Amino acid sequence: MSRGFLKKIWFCLAAFSALCAAAVVFLFDTIPLPLDMVKNRPSSPVLYDSKGRLFHMRLSSDSEWRAPIPLSDMGAWLPLVAVAVEDKRFYSHIGVDPLALLRAACQNAARLRVVSGASTITSQTIRMAVSERERMGGRGLSVKLREFIQAVKLERVMSKDEILETWLNLAPFGGNIRGVQAASLIYFGKPTRLLSPGEACLLIGMLKGPSLYRPDRRPEAARRRRDFIINFLEKRGVFSKEEARKALSEPLPSQWKRPPSRAWHFAEQVLARGVSERDDTYRTTLDLEAQTKLEAVLRRTIAAFPDFVTAAAGVADNETGGIIAWVGNARFGSGAANAWVDCALAPRSPGSALKPFAYVHAFDKGILTPGSLLADTPLAFSGRAPRNFDLTYRGAVSARVALSDSLNAPAVRVLRMGGADGVLRLMRAFGLSGLNERASHYGDSLILGGCEVTVLQMLEAYSSLANGGLHRTISFLENSPRPAGDRLASEAAVWMATDILDNKSRLSTFARESERNYVWRAALKTGTSYGLRDAWAAAWTPRFTVVVWVGAPSGESWPGLVGAGAAAPVALSVLRVLSAGESVNKNARSAWYERQEGLVLREVCALSGRPPTPACLSRRLDWSIEGVTRTTPCDIHVLRNGQSALLWPTSLAAAETPATDIRRSNLNIVSPISGATYYMAPLAREQKIPLRSEGARGASGKVWWYLDGRFIGLSAANDTFFYAFPDGRHKLSVSDGTGGGASTSFNVASPGKKRSAPELSLW
Repeated sequence: MSRGFLKKIWFCLAAFSALCAAAVVFLFDTIPLPLDMVKNRPSSPVLYDSKGRLFHMRLSSDSEWRAPIPLSDMGAWLPLVAVAVEDKRFYSHIGVDPLALLRAACQNAARLRVVSGASTITSQTIRMAVSERERMGGRGLSVKLREFIQAVKLERVMSKDEILETWLNLAPFGGNIRGVQAASLIYFGKPTRLLSPGEACLLIGMLKGPSLYRPDRRPEAARRRRDFIINFLEKRGVFSKEEARKALSEPLPSQWKRPPSRAWHFAEQVLARGVSERDDTYRTTLDLEAQTKLEAVLRRTIAAFPDFVTAAAGVADNETGGIIAWVGNARFGSGAANAWVDCALAPRSPGSALKPFAYVHAFDKGILTPGSLLADTPLAFSGRAPRNFDLTYRGAVSARVALSDSLNAPAVRVLRMGGADGVLRLMRAFGLSGLNERASHYGDSLILGGCEVTVLQMLEAYSSLANGGLHRTISFLENSPRPAGDRLASEAAVWMATDILDNKSRLSTFARESERNYVWRAALKTGTSYGLRDAWAAAWTPRFTVVVWVGAPSGESWPGLVGAGAAAPVALSVLRVLSAGESVNKNARSAWYERQEGLVLREVCALSGRPPTPACLSRRLDWSIEGVTRTTPCDIHVLRNGQSALLWPTSLAAAETPATDIRRSNLNIVSPISGATYYMAPLAREQKIPLRSEGARGASGKVWWYLDGRFIGLSAANDTFFYAFPDGRHKLSVSDGTGGGASTSFNVASPGKKRSAPELSLW
């Protein structure tokens, strides 16, 4: 061969090489890198609890199971096996492996067909990230060239570990499973970091043919592929003989394990309002142990209820404001009617559950202390008469007794003392955002359940109360912004309300029988809506706040829907099991609130609760707020002829003073209230309305009662006479036997009938 001919050959080769290099440079500049597709493929919403445990996962927007995780969370074995099997020179090549290309070219040329590929992990990442249509279809040379160029470009913008992480998160594992985390959860029921060597080999082996090597459908093929990889890695020194032996003996998974879907309604709230940390991954405030305990208590509770009655509850950590447990419907997944409804978000009447906020407001204004005298006697508001759950009035009571026993008439009086506008503003500030009408719209019924709140709102309000009056924003996500809370009420006022509701005898009554011997402390407030449709309980300690609602999603009434009986035992049980192991046991007391600054004990009249005068014969100590609580002295004790005498306020005169002390010019009926409507709760026992008159004359000291012209009974003047009235409008008359008389008209109704006025609670 002549020298000139060789020069021509070398010239042609050089020209061809230059042309190829120019083409590569041209293609390198013109072929775009689909970086957005590589990094932003749709993924499944994945929720982790506050301790990093996965508890809820759903399909991605393209109906795949895909849960991207960092390379550091994939454990020691899986990345090691992946690189050793799929691309042993991954950490040394530039995205394309020249040696692999040469090997594949020789093998394919020798067989005259494609028997070996030269794909690298980087080029596979490109291929997985781009759809078939976007890759121009097929797997031809032009597509391969495009992938290789994009792989080299990808190596310039991402590190090796980032590429490996992305590839493992994109890899298909049969069906609609993508990524190692989803595959590990579905095939093995555990996260990737806990995979054994044999399990890691099985998953990496599936990459050669995700459908061909599925262990649930083709177990023998999957086993052969796994065992081949184990033996291969043993020969290369990746596995020791003992590790290989154990890996070969591991059983294969026989069926899919559905990814976890715990705390469904909690997850709904997170997905509706949350911003994920990365790839639809959410770090939440939930605590799986607390969630499990709450679910268990609610399951036991509703087992004794009719099928149409369910329960909802939430638990908040008072220190952080995070919701650590949430059950929107205790019958979720049971197939019962409305079992899918998140009742914790449904506005319902709170009954008496809002009374503490009126008392806190009054304490903070200085117009009330726990020992202040209040009247539990009939009074009228909006044409109605608030009555207590037990259908009786107690006369003169202290504020402590009135709040502890949830008495209705005193609560209305406290609301009026403090001003409904101020109380309503305080309630909204605490988190009861559903109270969006004016105070005049609610009237006095605001404090008795003539409004609507949700479990979520109640949880925020009572968590702020448990936090000493410092507003606590409730959150579902760990990364939610939590601004410093505003001071809503003084710590002293909140302490007094909590001290009243920390009634140990009440806790013993409301707790389940099996829990009554535990020595512990918790504040508790219950509520029952009118007609026995909603039962509420809010219970708290310095650490946790629990709010429980029991009722029917449809609003149906049931005699068992009483806060003290249906909801309070649940709330206390939840608090006890959450606090177990901390300091709540039969021999220990849990930490409690310390006395707040500004609280002072002062000497007061034992009856009025005000600073005593010389006429006050009995005195005691009572809490007050220094510089805030009014110092007006007792005005119900006076000195007459050197002797102490009682001068009852008008609201208590008829109930507490002898008939001879009352000077009236005319006989009149003070109960029932004229024009009032009395609603009878559907209890199993007969309910009666109190009848009472004032101003009776005559030596007999008796009055005669007539209903719709028919004599119904005789009572002592100024005494209360109870009578059971049928539904309907009635005219009631009274006579004192001397010609004096009075009459009034009122209505009696039972639940279920049409009504136009706001509903009031009984408890």
